[in-house]
Amino acid sequence: MLLAIFALGVQAGPARAQIAVTDVGAIAQLVLQVKRQIQQVTMQTSQLKAQLDNMKKLGSYNGRQIAVTLQQIDALTQQGVALWYSLGAIDAEFKRTFPGWQVSNTFAPEFRVQQERTLATLQSVIDAASVTARQLPISNARLAVMKARFGSITSAQQALELNGSVAIHAAEELTLLRQQLAAQATGEAIVLANQVNRETQGAAVNAAFDTSGRNPAPPRARRAIDQIAF
Repeated sequence: MLLAIFALGVQAGPARAQIAVTDVGAIAQLVLQVKRQIQQVTMQTSQLKAQLDNMKKLGSYNGRQIAVTLQQIDALTQQGVALWYSLGAIDAEFKRTFPGWQVSNTFAPEFRVQQERTLATLQSVIDAASVTARQLPISNARLAVMKARFGSITSAQQALELNGSVAIHAAEELTLLRQQLAAQATGEAIVLANQVNRETQGAAVNAAFDTSGRNPAPPRARRAIDQIAF
């Protein structure tokens, strides 16, 4: 009986408190992983920022409307009696104006037409040069802007855009230069054609006179003396 009571008393006694065990190594590993993730996020953020910086645009490029200038030049060269490469029947007009080796009965009017058409062509060349020259201030201003932008480039995208702007500017300048060179070449060709044609027609006239002088006069029929009136 005493043994039973003693056993119950032992079982009914107060329970002992349990002590929590902390894994320091696991916590340190977790802290290290979080630190690495923060570093990766920081690196990715820097990469994205660099990509955004490289994508910064230089700004809009306001291209010139050189088509208007080219149309003005074409209109100037087609006015009046000028001989120009853009004429639809330039070959026929050229041959009609400068016939070359030919003896004409209307030399004086033809000579006047030749001189008038040559002068009209030269006037068109000067007018075309005047229209082209109006683009010089615009060209110089755009070139100055592009030079100034070289020092402010901060991204690859801006460098590409500036390079494209320079290429467009160069193409526009070459187009205007080609048009002006065509106008100048046309004027020089017409002046030379007028000179050569005048020399050629003069040589043809001289040759015709020489031929007529070498031909003997046609023989006259003999008549009796009493048939000749005095």
